[in-house]
Amino acid sequence: MNFYVKTYGCKLNQADSEIIKGFLSKEYKETSKEDADFVILNTCGVIKKTERKIIKEAKDLKKKGKKVIIAGCLPMISLEECQKVADGIIGPSNLLSILLVVKKALKGEKLIETKKENIDKSFYYGKEEKSSLIVPIAEGCLGNCSYCATKIARKNLVSFSPEKIIERIKNSKAIEVQITSQDLSVYGMEKGSQSLVSLLKEIIKIDRDFKIKLGMMNPGYTLKIMNELFDVFDSEKIYKFIHLPLQSGSDDLLGKMRRPYLSKDFVKISKSFRKKFKETIIATDIIVGHPSETEEDFKKTIKIVEEIKPEVVHIFKFSKRKGTEDFKLKDLPDRIKKDRSRILSNLCKNINIEKNKKYLNKTLKTLIVEKRNQSYLARTDSGRAIIVKNGIIGKYYKIKIIDYKWNYLIGEV
Repeated sequence: MNFYVKTYGCKLNQADSEIIKGFLSKEYKETSKEDADFVILNTCGVIKKTERKIIKEAKDLKKKGKKVIIAGCLPMISLEECQKVADGIIGPSNLLSILLVVKKALKGEKLIETKKENIDKSFYYGKEEKSSLIVPIAEGCLGNCSYCATKIARKNLVSFSPEKIIERIKNSKAIEVQITSQDLSVYGMEKGSQSLVSLLKEIIKIDRDFKIKLGMMNPGYTLKIMNELFDVFDSEKIYKFIHLPLQSGSDDLLGKMRRPYLSKDFVKISKSFRKKFKETIIATDIIVGHPSETEEDFKKTIKIVEEIKPEVVHIFKFSKRKGTEDFKLKDLPDRIKKDRSRILSNLCKNINIEKNKKYLNKTLKTLIVEKRNQSYLARTDSGRAIIVKNGIIGKYYKIKIIDYKWNYLIGEV
């Protein structure tokens, strides 16, 4: 029997998919979607548009005679809709049951596994070793954002064992390790005996040459550990890359969203990061068109983006999700959401074009981290992406920049 896993959404979902593949590969063969007997849709439930896309894909697969298992966050948010199209359902904390759910589905029995289970995902290895490894260090968060459906799916913070996380990285040969969770900055806070800083100090002691890329960190909690965190960033093993979700430049709107920080906290961390390190990448997330967002609120967001000039901006048009506090609010017209998204997208694109233009004809020290089609992806010390035609994965090269796009550089060894 053949299987295929399709992943929607974030790095956490990608990590979950690797675990799913690891379990399934013990008894089944991974193949293309077309040749698969059953398909796992590992879903995201953040926005309604994605939900509609997932449900449609499930229906299309079933018309082709394939069994469909819906995994991930969506069943925790829209279980009723998933039940209509799925042959089996499994939540993000129930991955140990994936083989059972699949076997039941193949027999025509629908098993639904969505009860919260605290499993240490850092311990479960993926199907195969890759040059880039995603390591989840926690699930859930300490927040209670008014718009967030992910909280419904992944619940409260559960930090994974530092010993198992370190063991996982030690046993890997990956040359790039991506540390992920919903909010890295709160790692260990529910236990009080461990922290992100202490974990990173142990990871960088591992006697092997590799790079670490850190995932999303809430500005409010990051500010509390900023100085110690930036000291750890001094390590050559850590990309000078930081992901801080701003969501809005308006403190009034941040308060309504129940975000536990002020816009000045985001600015302070970003400026301190730029000041401490020569070459940096700042990534952020921004919601446009929240029901309470005024034109003035949006202008404040634009102002901060112009001030900080983040290299990576994930823009989300607000989407009402059932079960959240903001579900009851009257939505803004789609026209306003689209306009604000377009304005912000164009601004960010132009900022990056101007930045990337300055790299033309410069020679940069880079690490080649993976092959992409007929090219290779190299990264600088900040994690800046450069596409080259040749090289060896895991090797450092001096690369001359010969061209650029708005979101990456093009170079030659």
